Amino acid sequence: MIQAKDLTYSYRFEGSKYKTLDGFTLSVRSGEFVVILGHNGSGKTTFARHCNALLPMQGGSLTVSGMDVGNKSCLWDIRRTCGMVFQNPDNQFVSSVVEEDLAFGLRNFGVPEAEIPLRIEKALETVGMSGFEKRSPHLLSGGQKQRIAIAGVLAVEPEILVLDEVTAMLDPQGRREVLSTVQRLHEEGKTIVMISHYIEEAVLADRVVMVHDGRVVDEGPPAEILTDMDVLRRVGMLPPVTVQAYYDLKAAGVKLDLCPLTMEALVEELCRSH
Repeated sequence: MIQAKDLTYSYRFEGSKYKTLDGFTLSVRSGEFVVILGHNGSGKTTFARHCNALLPMQGGSLTVSGMDVGNKSCLWDIRRTCGMVFQNPDNQFVSSVVEEDLAFGLRNFGVPEAEIPLRIEKALETVGMSGFEKRSPHLLSGGQKQRIAIAGVLAVEPEILVLDEVTAMLDPQGRREVLSTVQRLHEEGKTIVMISHYIEEAVLADRVVMVHDGRVVDEGPPAEILTDMDVLRRVGMLPPVTVQAYYDLKAAGVKLDLCPLTMEALVEELCRSH
């Protein structure tokens, strides 16, 4: 679905260049749920914006569903194929009514008028927001806003969903709502690329990609990557609480059979060890 090879990109600021992608190489398969982790400035959001053709190509190659992102004639097809949801949902709303906001995006992509109400109904149902058609997005909770933003992208029926720090501005309840929605979309077969700096969110993924200084430094299943203290130190990230607990217990002489990724798994391992 996504094939990136040796991507390079530099921002210009006050006459100076700042490189954020430096040989970034990554493949994402159809139906896969990939979480990209890295500290601020590591290049993960810059890569995400390339996938949706929001940034011009400067170096390397990138294809999305077989389309060359560097080919300007493919721009609208790429954006229809690869939908993107941003950190602040308020930045995506253009109307004071939910259904009008979703309809705006659909009309921009040339969806027939008769088809729009059905698309809106289906998208809101998918994110658990049926019945909110007449509500104002700005009067909703953070989690509800983000789910409406996701619905707005889903209504266009993209093959790929790119989520850029979509839980960063949410309280714990809002994060749970959005992550539950994302997990359900993945279970239904949607290809998902989620950018995050919350390492606990990566537990849900099929594959975790660690990014540092504009490059992919390691990738693999959550159970492999999130328990590798050397990799985590290299990218400047703290391990999940449960993984830190595992190593702290080990140092104290309490050895668990498995390094748990969730609280439930940690409790289970503690009970089994006694």
